[in-house]
Amino acid sequence: MDYPRWVENIVDVCLAIQPGEKVLLITDEPMAVMRQLLTERIAAIGPAELWAYTVPDAVRPLPHYPDLLYQVAEQADVILSFEHRRDPEVETPRALEMFQAFERGQARFATGPMIDHSILDHELSADYHEIAALTNRLGDRLEGRASVRITTALGTDLELAIQGRSIKRDTGMIHTPRKMGNLPAGECYVAPLEDQTNGVFVVDKSYPGMLLNQPIYLTVERGRVVQIEGGAEANQLRAIIQDAERKPHGEGSRVVCELGIGTNPNARLQGNVLTDEKVMGTVHIAIGHNALASYGGQNSAPIHLDGVIGEPTLVVDGETLIKNGQYLV
Repeated sequence: MDYPRWVENIVDVCLAIQPGEKVLLITDEPMAVMRQLLTERIAAIGPAELWAYTVPDAVRPLPHYPDLLYQVAEQADVILSFEHRRDPEVETPRALEMFQAFERGQARFATGPMIDHSILDHELSADYHEIAALTNRLGDRLEGRASVRITTALGTDLELAIQGRSIKRDTGMIHTPRKMGNLPAGECYVAPLEDQTNGVFVVDKSYPGMLLNQPIYLTVERGRVVQIEGGAEANQLRAIIQDAERKPHGEGSRVVCELGIGTNPNARLQGNVLTDEKVMGTVHIAIGHNALASYGGQNSAPIHLDGVIGEPTLVVDGETLIKNGQYLV
């Protein structure tokens, strides 16, 4: 049977599922077609076990998976979790619990929150071998370096220190036990030293949930955003940060916590961080939480907000890797 490219990418390229493996597939009702095609392809490979669980609409929002599902996750070789929607206020605990179950086992884990059929046909249908190659080339050029400078025609001029920080590579290739990654993939990123970012960055593309009509200008001193200027969307961003500052670890909400570079040629700007941060020719600067192994930072905060910047020039220790959005690696 001929499968859509996204099916082959997920099963054969990104997860490289093998005969005899134990596979757990989690989806929700809006992604029924995805569940059907993934199940058919995985079953054709000949797994030792194939468990499929659908989050039913009738019980949403669902704060916890059934206890048995966590036990299955601990036994699995491969876990795939793709959901069209998730209520962050109520349903985040079960996502964290599933991650903890994954950490107790030996599985490799692919997760796609906020997925839809358009993402399957675009971002998840890219050439993931090419994505991995570009992401690794960028990672190699950033590894072991000290200083990054980002500029744009709109006024971005930001310097970040990355010495001693691990360069993360979201290639989409999830092939080894205890490895976890998002699908769609396509990003190279690093947590800069939290108190050494200075300058101005101008977000002109998006923030989570917002496609921007006007640029937002953010001034950074010693790693913290001290000024936010722009129109109505700047006011919206300011309100989100001020609300976060009233929560536990709120003092970390203004800290620059990530520099990311998009490497997926099929990724589109949608106001969905899952796709926006992967767009080729963009970088993103995030503020907030990065005190996770997946980031390698030290700042705790109740938010993590990625601001996507178009057509950047990125210079690392004097070497230009991106010029006006064009990759030179």
